[in-house]
Amino acid sequence: MSGVKAGENIAFMMNFVCDFIDERMDRLSFELDFNHYLNEKYDGMYRENHEAAEVFADRIGDIVDMSSKMTDDEFRDALCDPYDLVLDILKGSAY
Repeated sequence: MSGVKAGENIAFMMNFVCDFIDERMDRLSFELDFNHYLNEKYDGMYRENHEAAEVFADRIGDIVDMSSKMTDDEFRDALCDPYDLVLDILKGSAY
């Protein structure tokens, strides 16, 4: 996330998702903890950047909810687009 300004809550969630995408975290840990962390961090994320928070809740959350039908690689690939969208939002270059 170099060169991107994110508050501590969004940065935490971005790092959490990135750790799974980059295979530094196993799938079980990611799936078990994602919703917990999203619930814990959402209000702070919304204050930091409401658009980024909504992408996490809607797009990334939906992918996590549907992940049981995906292989690990499909799951990681599916997370990349909304992850990149959050980066673009934080850079001010989305839409």
